[in-house]
This record gives sequence, structure tokens and C-alpha cells, in this order.
Amino acid sequence: MLKNFVDLDEIEKVLVFGWRNHLKIAPLMRTQTITLKEHLQFMESLKQDSTKQYFLALQDDEILGVLCFIDIQHGISCEFGIYQNPDLKGYGAALMEAMLKYAQRTLGVVKIYACALNTNQKAISLYQRFGFQFTNKDAQMSYFVFSAGGGGNL
Repeated sequence: MLKNFVDLDEIEKVLVFGWRNHLKIAPLMRTQTITLKEHLQFMESLKQDSTKQYFLALQDDEILGVLCFIDIQHGISCEFGIYQNPDLKGYGAALMEAMLKYAQRTLGVVKIYACALNTNQKAISLYQRFGFQFTNKDAQMSYFVFSAGGGGNL
């Protein structure tokens, strides 16, 4: 199940903020730490931005992590990101499956883009295991694409 960030209660918003700045997660982000004020302003901005969607991913009553979709062009493409609840292990594949399902069934995209810090070998391996093709690398990031009907199956 996915719960949209625009529907989160105050406790859930603070929970996500704590995860976002967690020592296991923040070093893997482009912007490594954010303030609570920035976090809450960002969550509020999602109500007005049709190019971004952020979700909590739940299984039963357990929050597995966060899925996000940015640069959404319905029926065409989007970029995604995920991070797992830092108190859990082994749910990367479940998050990827939820992401692919949502991208296909709800967004209807044929291309999904992703990027990861070059040092984040777990993410890079996970993306490749799910059919993402490496496209480019710069000093900081590695870039990937998943194409329906070519390089991966939605």
C-alpha cells in the first residue's frame, strides 16, 4: 500500500523527517541534511506540484520506506527514488516492485530514470537487478534508465 505524503499526519511527517536525516540515509542523498522547516515546506509544496509524488510504502502495518517520483510526464517518463526504513533490512526489492507497479499502472510511463551516488553500490546493484540500464556517470552520480519493452519489464 502507498500513502501519499500530502495525506500524512504530523507524526508521520516527523517520522519521515527523522529517516531523511538518519545516518544510514542522509549520506546517500544529494542534499545530505535538511531542517524540519525545509522538510515541512517541501511536503506542503507537493500539494501544488503535479510533477512530483512522494509516498510511504506500507506492508500490513509496517512502514517499509519512501518512494518518490519526480519529473513526472504521465504516459511518458519519470525519475524515481527510494529509501528504506532505516530500522529494517531486506525490503529493497519490495520497494522496487511497488515503484514499478505504480509507475506502470498509475503513471503509465514507458521510461523510468534513476540515479545514485557512485559510492552507493547497494542502490546501483538493486537498479541493475531490476533491469535498469546504466547510461552515464559523472564525478558524483551514476545514471540509469528502465524502458518498458527494452531493458526491463514493467
